[in-house]
Amino acid sequence: MDWREHLQSRLLALQPDRLCVLDEAAREFAAEVLPATPTLPFEQAHTAPCTLALGIAALDGLDENAARHLIHRVRLYAAPRVLLLARAACALDDDAFRALGFVRELLDPADHARIQSYDLATYKPVPDWLNARFWAHPERWEP
Repeated sequence: MDWREHLQSRLLALQPDRLCVLDEAAREFAAEVLPATPTLPFEQAHTAPCTLALGIAALDGLDENAARHLIHRVRLYAAPRVLLLARAACALDDDAFRALGFVRELLDPADHARIQSYDLATYKPVPDWLNARFWAHPERWEP
């Protein structure tokens, strides 16, 4: 499966209410796959909540700091879910994406492209120790 087919199947499976597009290629792709879904450019995404942000050429030509900055802004201000296409020349490798909470969904060897996804709801599972039975017990405290 190439990256276009994978992105198409993911968009159809997610069916976002509103889509934030990070570049012109993402806008055209979204219009082709989900013609009835309203799209907003990233600059206007803070005006209305989006359920998904899509970037196809958004990381092209950016250095590592600029790419990280863009990703942080998208996650904070645009949408809780992000789908990004990272081409071979992308400044961020798989480890950098993993450090940002992304999961590689697809590696397309023909185009040397990777699909990276981020979902705020599932990016960090709740650890077992984070529950009430391991926290303070006021009845056991003695001054």
